[in-house]
Amino acid sequence: MSLLNRRWFQYPLQDDLAKEIADEFNISRITSQVIINRGIKTRDEASSFINPRLSALRDPFEIPNMKKAAGRVLLARDRGEKVTVYGDFDVDGVTATAIVVLALRRLGIETSYYIPRRYGEGYGMHQEAVSKIADDGTKLIVTVDCGITNAKEIEKASSLGMDVIVTDHHNIPKKLPKAYAVVDPKMIDGPHPSKNLAGAGVAFKFVWAVFKEAGIKDTALIKEYLDLAALGTVADVVPLTEENRIMTVAGMKAINENKRVGIRQLIGAAGIKGSVTSHKISFMLAPRLNSPGRLEHAGLSLELLLEEDPVKAGEIAARINKVNSQRQEIGSLIGEEALSSVSGHENKKLLVLSSKGWHPGVIGIVASKICEKFNRPAILIGIHEDKCRGSARSVEGCDVYGLLASCSDLFTDFGGHRDAAGFEMKAENLERLKERLSKEVDSHISIENLAAKTKIDCELESRDIRLSLAQEMAKLEPFGQGNPHPVLMSRGLKVLSKKGVGTAKRHLKLKLTDGRELFEAIGFGIGDISEKIAPNSSFDFAYSLKVSDWSGYDEPELELIDIRRQKQ
Repeated sequence: MSLLNRRWFQYPLQDDLAKEIADEFNISRITSQVIINRGIKTRDEASSFINPRLSALRDPFEIPNMKKAAGRVLLARDRGEKVTVYGDFDVDGVTATAIVVLALRRLGIETSYYIPRRYGEGYGMHQEAVSKIADDGTKLIVTVDCGITNAKEIEKASSLGMDVIVTDHHNIPKKLPKAYAVVDPKMIDGPHPSKNLAGAGVAFKFVWAVFKEAGIKDTALIKEYLDLAALGTVADVVPLTEENRIMTVAGMKAINENKRVGIRQLIGAAGIKGSVTSHKISFMLAPRLNSPGRLEHAGLSLELLLEEDPVKAGEIAARINKVNSQRQEIGSLIGEEALSSVSGHENKKLLVLSSKGWHPGVIGIVASKICEKFNRPAILIGIHEDKCRGSARSVEGCDVYGLLASCSDLFTDFGGHRDAAGFEMKAENLERLKERLSKEVDSHISIENLAAKTKIDCELESRDIRLSLAQEMAKLEPFGQGNPHPVLMSRGLKVLSKKGVGTAKRHLKLKLTDGRELFEAIGFGIGDISEKIAPNSSFDFAYSLKVSDWSGYDEPELELIDIRRQKQ
């Protein structure tokens, strides 16, 4: 067991395949093994992973009903009909909305948009909103990142004289809505590289199809939306493999070219230095774009992405930054209260925490932090008068959606997937929910699944800790779901010095040696294990090898993941 109470697991070495890929693509055996650990089994797959090309994206018309949907959009153009894009309030939904709005306006179509409020309306289409959209003169609704489960609302739209095109990426219900066209890559039979697209990825494919159907052959036009597709894809935590990897690599390149005014201003407001990476999207850009939808209305984030005036975009970015700071302050207060509630219950299989006044827009973020800290599924519930809103997050191997589904009769609203779920309910049912969850938990969660693991890609001799390897690893970007940052392990490095850094010394900075060379190491958020590390003692270290330019020039740095006492 490590100092962070985690068990270490190392992927099995595949020397023959690793050598074959390393020789073919002129990379190290270490990087080759990392690629194999990501599920790569052949040289062709390795080629697609190492050199993702836009030309490898599959034809958008391979997604069922795409041609019919594209044709209806062009019919709206020819008829002079108004189109409304119905989106969602998270980053994926907002970027998907921006993609379709911008593309349709480029085609000369009068295009409006509607994004529901997270609270009061919630996810998906709503009858009142549909009526309002009809009253505004819309003849065609295009949904993005939603709609696949909104059969009643789509029937309502039809009764009001509107056609509906659904573009979505969520799981297919038993019965499809009676829309004009339903476009969802999960409807494709058999394996297909488009099946795991985010909502923004589906929106990108949709406008690509519309452009193709319109006879537009200028590929530069469709490429203009890749930055938005990348933002939504990374933020939605879909696997960064196959087509998601292709679009995100190209989209991040576009982001770093600073062409879109709104994104450029948000990067400045966030204080991002250097190139924008998937990590910076996940932890700096996406939280800011999400914050208006959590505390106010997501329309503010959409306005930023649509704005072309630098001054106006700068003002919106500054406002979003302020809302994000408010979100952080609220999250910190809830987090402190939640952590104090956990005391004495750390060993329970499931952590269910509730309190009056917890902001429903922030409890999901806090649930994620509680889940990560204790490696337990966590459910946080905010009580507001006679209603409760809950948000759940889970760990690998634990289906929190299935657990909550066993109590779904208590909910007035419920949705999610294995790793995350949300619900609303009457406050009078809160204690019944807690009682039933305590009875159901054993059949859904095993204690084995709660043993925290550190997954090691490769063991590395200290002599191989080189800048060139760190730079090679960086080329495997974007990192995220399905392609985590490589984790390496080196044995028996001696600690020469240690120092707590950052606010409240939350981070741990070490100087290490193998007896010949010195290595700089930083462990973010693990400062509380400092007392377990005595100078001149030797440990085994799990880390990601990064390129650091802190000193003014590039050098390798060990970003610590875990530490255990040296094994002989």
